[in-house]
Amino acid sequence: MLINGYTIGDEPELQSTIRGARLVQNGSVLSEVLSEPGPTHSVFDVLAAAIMLNKETRVGILGFAAGGVIAPLRAMNGRQDFYGVDLDEAGFKLFGKVSGDWRGNLMFVKSDAVKWLGAQQKPFDVLLEDLSIGQDGDVFKPDVSIDVLPDLIRSKLKPSGIAIFNLLPSNDRTWAEMIRIVSHSFEHGLIITFDSFYNKVLILSIKPLSSTRKISRLLRNFLSGIQSSISRDIQVRTLRIMKS
Repeated sequence: MLINGYTIGDEPELQSTIRGARLVQNGSVLSEVLSEPGPTHSVFDVLAAAIMLNKETRVGILGFAAGGVIAPLRAMNGRQDFYGVDLDEAGFKLFGKVSGDWRGNLMFVKSDAVKWLGAQQKPFDVLLEDLSIGQDGDVFKPDVSIDVLPDLIRSKLKPSGIAIFNLLPSNDRTWAEMIRIVSHSFEHGLIITFDSFYNKVLILSIKPLSSTRKISRLLRNFLSGIQSSISRDIQVRTLRIMKS
């Protein structure tokens, strides 16, 4: 399993790799840190490609962990400014040790994601929600990601902005319930699923997105451009947002 985000529970373990390092908890990779820009061949590449759909520069990451999206995004020639938040700064310290000047403009705050985002006055072009909790030897999506953050994220986006949610299983909710609640705050969206990972990525917006076919093509172009094998692993579908 490969997941990224804010964690509680067992202490994350730092592991060295040939290309950099990993932050691992309960057997799951919370973040993959590369020593130079390039593909991770995982969900991080898809999250980076999703960020690249909006060419503007102000991007917030809720659940920074060790910045797994940064290396693939910089390899895609992304020049965005990143504002990361996480309750645990161990991942950010690891990122600082492994990465180089190529990381670009990046600001990190050790804080609660809801508290930090609620205090932000300037709206964002993109907000990536990537929180997780370690529990009972596994990793799940926290309730705050489903019940609190969607409305707050929408309120902190520019009208043309996009929200990206990296969904994981919940220990007490179905996939359908999570997707319905998270997407309800938005007007338009699509869902990305994987053959090799159980994550489900939502891309949500207030204003209409391009056609799903066009977005799928753009995502695959970004991924193939950095030679990420994950480009053959994804399915992109229009998300029908249920309004009560």
